[in-house]
Amino acid sequence: MKKICMSLIVLCLLSGGLAPMSKGAAASSVGTVKGDNVNVYRSPSLHSSVMQTVKKGEEFPVISSEAGDAAQVTTHTVVPGDTLWLLAKQYGVTVSDLIKQNQLKKTELIPGQTMKIPPKGLLHKVVSGDTLWKVSVKYGVKANELTKLNQLSSTNIKPGQMLIIPDYYVQVQLLEGKKGWIKKSDLAQKKHQPVVMGWSFNEKTAGYTESMKQKNLDVVSPRWFTLTSNDKVVSSSINESYVQTAHKNGKKVWPLIGNNFDDVLTRDVLSNKAKRKKLVSSVESSLVKTNSDGINVDFENINIKNKQDFVLFIKELKAALKPHGMTISVDVTRENNDPFWSGSFDRKQIGQVADYVIMMGYEEHWGGSQVPGSVASLPWVKEGTQLLMKDVPAHKILLGVPFYTREWKTDLSTKKVVTKDLTMKEAEAVISSKKLTKKWDSQASQYYVEYTENGTKHQIWLEDKASMQRRVKLINDYHLGGAAAWYIGSETSDIWELYTF
Repeated sequence: MKKICMSLIVLCLLSGGLAPMSKGAAASSVGTVKGDNVNVYRSPSLHSSVMQTVKKGEEFPVISSEAGDAAQVTTHTVVPGDTLWLLAKQYGVTVSDLIKQNQLKKTELIPGQTMKIPPKGLLHKVVSGDTLWKVSVKYGVKANELTKLNQLSSTNIKPGQMLIIPDYYVQVQLLEGKKGWIKKSDLAQKKHQPVVMGWSFNEKTAGYTESMKQKNLDVVSPRWFTLTSNDKVVSSSINESYVQTAHKNGKKVWPLIGNNFDDVLTRDVLSNKAKRKKLVSSVESSLVKTNSDGINVDFENINIKNKQDFVLFIKELKAALKPHGMTISVDVTRENNDPFWSGSFDRKQIGQVADYVIMMGYEEHWGGSQVPGSVASLPWVKEGTQLLMKDVPAHKILLGVPFYTREWKTDLSTKKVVTKDLTMKEAEAVISSKKLTKKWDSQASQYYVEYTENGTKHQIWLEDKASMQRRVKLINDYHLGGAAAWYIGSETSDIWELYTF
């Protein structure tokens, strides 16, 4: 959520080994399925059971690579009912290739007969100066696998010789948290660099100006657009110099568009085709004018009846921005039972359209709640991430992290609870001024402090380097697309060093 819930907003039901992540620790590439129906195996072997079949155009993070049976001659023992046509279909080769590979004189197969399956790998024509090692490095395979697949009697190769290059398997992170193996030749891979985004709550503060200089921050998101009830549909407060400054510091800009958490206004705009068109056109024009790099859509508290209207808006916005090469990111709450704050997001469809889906991994215990607790305990964040990964490919997910916390003040006589929102810096100042000792809360996986003063109990679950380290590890473990921080300028100076993707 792109604000700090104040105590008056009682119904703000938003949810939104620990070393710094090293470059390449998260998913280093994304694979796009090339074929119409491609098998995903449980292990790197054609003989492994098939987990599922994926379709052309689907994308998944590639998380490892292995030769499996792709680096050796594959054989098949004929069973009753086998035909050359069925074998060709099963292994993705041609009938003529099977006949040639096995030097068959007739097409009838005999049960128990051993059939060699012709390899599908790339071919490399040896040129002068080539060595087996050089060829293996060029294609990213192992020299001994080249030897095995090509049935070489020695490591010597000669110009003009044709070498079959092993077709490795790659492990991909599927939906539902599952992992499976796909033939490398069935995927078109591209590099994928994790993104670290930061929302700007007050872009004029000195703290924000300093944060923009952080080398590990990739994208900044100022709040520029808000839905309105007048004929313009959207109000804008664009700042061209802001974009220029960001670009000079090597940052991309994805301005935020919000709906003021107004479900009635949102319904009025999204359910009206003409108003949606005007909204999309106005935002597109402003983004182009300011030379922005994308947009961050932060619509919250949507009537569940407008669930598909919101998806349609995202599709129309994506279509308008795609010709400009702009990125579209959409914020969703951490799943909960509230139909307006959570149930109104069709996360699967949003994930299919948007470039990134940002899970607001905070507000587990919101401002105004009478139950003190962490803003974002690690188990709660982890579960929310797993739920989102059922619908959205991991490389598209940015984990929203809190650069703030909350002080809970309980009147010990009345038991009434009030809250105060604190930045990381303000929380550290409280600890210092009160000379408090941090205690580790193993259940929340973060530090905790408390003290009693004038009949009031004060409690703070701290967001600091220790809690951020664990979120970075989660991003690494789940191969997510990166992180999004609410909000830049509120962090302590030691935080950014963690995000060295």
